[in-house]
Amino acid sequence: MKENVRDFKVYKGNRKTPTVFMPRFIRDVRTPNSERYSIIMGGEFELIGTLDLHISDIVQATLVIIPDVDQETLELLVGLIKMELLAPLELDIESFNIFKGVSDCIVLDEEDFFDEDDNDD
Repeated sequence: MKENVRDFKVYKGNRKTPTVFMPRFIRDVRTPNSERYSIIMGGEFELIGTLDLHISDIVQATLVIIPDVDQETLELLVGLIKMELLAPLELDIESFNIFKGVSDCIVLDEEDFFDEDDNDD
């Protein structure tokens, strides 16, 4: 399980800037040809988006992020994705699609799928 979480890095700046948590990637799913990451950021480890990588002889990437992410953070995020996740693959990138704020994120828990009254005894 530990291999799915990349270490959290704290950017310490140059003593004039406040300490901030950089965006981090948590691998949710890995198959022979793809990976899916949740992207968290900030002291509260807030979910700001997801990244899907489809890998063959080339890489196709799809980034979906919340609308609150500003342009500066988006550029930082894309740079981190290229440096930390794509560069080690040593493959050409065919496409890198970014979808920002296309919909609300709705999280469903297990109890949303299984109603306790629906027991088939």
